[in-house]
Amino acid sequence: MTPVLVDTSVWVDHFRRGNEALVQLLVQDRVLIHPCILGEIACGTPPRRAQTLADLASLQAAQQASLPEMLDFLEREQLFGRGCGWVDLQLLAATCLSQGAVLWSLDLRLQTLAERLGRAYRSPVH
Repeated sequence: MTPVLVDTSVWVDHFRRGNEALVQLLVQDRVLIHPCILGEIACGTPPRRAQTLADLASLQAAQQASLPEMLDFLEREQLFGRGCGWVDLQLLAATCLSQGAVLWSLDLRLQTLAERLGRAYRSPVH
């Protein structure tokens, strides 16, 4: 089954309204986490904060790109000037480095780049 790196935007939406598609991915043990996502969520006010952060930290980690890998990826894929910041591109690189993984984001610019690279997840329900 395809692993899915779930962006902060999806998590925040899930915390606010619930997201059955995300719940199903969690039940299937298909969700990947990245330190940037965990950090962004920790900067906010997730429900049941301590438990939520612990649960997220226990998810399978996506492969992380080194600085040289990131800079090469940025240039090779011409990702500069496309409205995505460093954290977004870290997630995109991690998705590409994690075997068979796809990225799920509610951020249109990031999702568009993931689609361009053939690494976008399409939620069956939202």
